[in-house]
Amino acid sequence: MRNTEKARILAPTTARLLKEGQDERGQYTGGKWGGLYLRAPDIYFRVLEKAGDKLVRLSEVAEVRFGIKTGANDFFYLEVLPYRPVCPLCGEVHQEALTREEEALHWARGAHPAESALVAVRNGLDWEGYLEAAVLRPVFKSPKEAPTLTVEVGNLKRVFLPASGNHATLPPHARAYVNYGEKVPVEVARGRNRGQTLVGIPSLSTVRGRRPWWWLGEWPEAKVVLPMFERARKYAFWNPHHAAIDNALYLVLPRPESNLQRLLLALNSSLFALFKELLARPPEGGGGGPIQIKVHQYEEMLLPAPKLLPQPNSTIMEAFLTRPIRNFWEEVGLTPPDFAGPPSPLPDRKALDDQVFDALGLSEEERQEVYRETARLVWERIARAQGGIEEEEE
Repeated sequence: MRNTEKARILAPTTARLLKEGQDERGQYTGGKWGGLYLRAPDIYFRVLEKAGDKLVRLSEVAEVRFGIKTGANDFFYLEVLPYRPVCPLCGEVHQEALTREEEALHWARGAHPAESALVAVRNGLDWEGYLEAAVLRPVFKSPKEAPTLTVEVGNLKRVFLPASGNHATLPPHARAYVNYGEKVPVEVARGRNRGQTLVGIPSLSTVRGRRPWWWLGEWPEAKVVLPMFERARKYAFWNPHHAAIDNALYLVLPRPESNLQRLLLALNSSLFALFKELLARPPEGGGGGPIQIKVHQYEEMLLPAPKLLPQPNSTIMEAFLTRPIRNFWEEVGLTPPDFAGPPSPLPDRKALDDQVFDALGLSEEERQEVYRETARLVWERIARAQGGIEEEEE
């Protein structure tokens, strides 16, 4: 790489360019030209040069996986009710069943309700009844559901997620719910049959290939979650209660040798925020709005090697994970559109970022440039979006 006052000259190898120009299917699309190499600020290349092998690809320290795709959210996703309805199976009100407030108390204590306990629930097809707690799990569907970096499960929906696909092992109310799903009229929402009413969830093309149709498979518990879309806020979520993860988010499963807390710190660092802005898929048509980040893009992204970071201060980390997430330029204390003056990051962000910056040996000037250039990139992308600033994520 050679810089002058008027130009930056970068001479990667042909093999590297061809690899970077391929999509997830291995087809050549042009890659980062017009994206990374033309719009990346100088600080990006300076960090790469200075940090060297202190940066690793995310795929080296963790596996990134898609979340659950149900094919029929109205059946599989359920809301816990604040009251007890008449049971469609038993014809009575189960007074011992858990309502929304009662069920949430179990999770607040960090305990799953007893597997045999009945929970009052409603699905998206206006069915109300009861399901055993053994087949229900909180499901995190969207960044909108998490005003802080910690995923609280009390107000989340529940996903119908039996432990196995053996119909004979289903508890009574879950078995009755599957039977109901095979007979309920459903309207097709998309595709060539849009608007048609079919009989039974299994008749939907989105679930037809699954055996059995009602079993979503085995899903690991992921304490770290990354978003598919980002607007002005930046995050890697902390999921201490092991909520299941929807397909609009990604599970992050650390490699055996990776320290979970240090990985979470690295993924929430301002440096990783810069890498996401530069390496994620730009908005459709080159406009503003949210960036979309694919699994293969996350896997290729660099982050500070977690093993080089100190164990995060628990008090600072807890404060960071439980306060409201702000737009990135507010997190780092810069005012758009000119971003004049030195950054003034929030105390907890600065304390955690400093651990990353110290590990990589960045100077104070370089730290300020990371803040300023990342904030500028986020702001410019959002400001281009039709309708101006949007604070809520998809």
